[in-house]
Amino acid sequence: MRIVILGGGLTGLSCAYELQKRNVSFLLVEKEKILGGLCRSVKINGFTFDYTGHFLHFSNSNSIVKQYIEFLLKDNLIKIHRNAKIYTQYATTENKLIPYPFQANLFLLQPKISKQCLYDLIISQFKNKKVAKNFKTWLIQNFGKSITKYFFNKYNTKLWKTSLEKVAPSWAEKFVPLVDIEDILSKFVTGCQNKEYGYNVFFYYPKNGGIQALVDNIAKLVNKKNIVVGAEVVKIDCEKKKVFVLQNNKIESIDYDVLISTIPLVEFVKRSNLPKEIKLDIKKLNYTSVLCYNIAVKQQIMKGVHWIYFPERNTVFYRVGFYHNVNKNLVKDECGSMYVEVALRKNEKVNDTELYSKIVKHLIETKIITSENQIIFYNLLKIPYAYVVYDEHREKVLSYIFDVLNKHKVYSIGRYGGWKYSYMTENIKDAISTIEKIL
Repeated sequence: MRIVILGGGLTGLSCAYELQKRNVSFLLVEKEKILGGLCRSVKINGFTFDYTGHFLHFSNSNSIVKQYIEFLLKDNLIKIHRNAKIYTQYATTENKLIPYPFQANLFLLQPKISKQCLYDLIISQFKNKKVAKNFKTWLIQNFGKSITKYFFNKYNTKLWKTSLEKVAPSWAEKFVPLVDIEDILSKFVTGCQNKEYGYNVFFYYPKNGGIQALVDNIAKLVNKKNIVVGAEVVKIDCEKKKVFVLQNNKIESIDYDVLISTIPLVEFVKRSNLPKEIKLDIKKLNYTSVLCYNIAVKQQIMKGVHWIYFPERNTVFYRVGFYHNVNKNLVKDECGSMYVEVALRKNEKVNDTELYSKIVKHLIETKIITSENQIIFYNLLKIPYAYVVYDEHREKVLSYIFDVLNKHKVYSIGRYGGWKYSYMTENIKDAISTIEKIL
């Protein structure tokens, strides 16, 4: 049996490693000349940048995945206690920052807003909860109308570029932390944070090499003879079980018995000979793209803060993260660096230079930097498929497509192959379970 893997990112390389351990014949095909996919790191003038914040979370993954990563990175892995903030006009703090999550820190909001949010939150806990029809309904059921209005609706609409009434609630419980009412009330009395919420209270990151250290260490364990880089998939014949790739200006065909695809599902279907109705269905799938402006600065700004969420419309970015506060090995000397994330609608086009000017303006207005003179340089990384939108079409379309693909011995997995919102440890878990299923 010969297995072909499309995509040399974290999921694809993990599949390759699992197959090699089992002495199964395989070939991994990667479009770029460098392995890693979106887990690559970019090194410029002594600074190391990622494709936005790429952090490892173990809280919801099984022990096998944790052992897998610890084996790969060994002593090149550091544990970090999250310090995330939210920038909100309703904060009573001087810098308009409150700790994440919003729903757990209502005592730091302006009195009128704080009272509204707390009242609605308490009332929501005593109402009978029906099955939520959409994400907005789910939010109101669990947090009340005010918290939904002042934070969740603003931030998530900015990120998803879609009305929350069109977003399904199925993804929410894993990523949106529910809160303990007694804890929230005690904060109003004590004025301090007791409990911490969310799947990423602690996160992990390589000590050296950026997030690419993870994929590099997997790649070292995979026989180079089984990897082809700089080969773009141009056609997939699911009937004849052939993949056609463009490499060195030549198109070559590769035969397979089983195909594992980790490339974006939309791109796979475009290049395949799957039925016309599937090609029409795939157009219904929605997503947002992200422009990641990596910016090097002269000082280590926002001391101790790992990232900040920006729900308000008066900033073009939805999140800003600070590499130097995660790991000082990512910057040179006493300099700092940050990633600034801007979400775009499906197929939306913008002027990158004009957008950068707005970013600088808004960074100054929000007091992240004091002037443009603090900036040394910036580097733009584009992520065409960043966040899958869980709308009313997704589940039905995926069910049909995956059923057809599986009949053709094609397994589309990972964050973009599986068309889902997941983190890195889940993608490794995906790879392991898929190989076990195939074999």
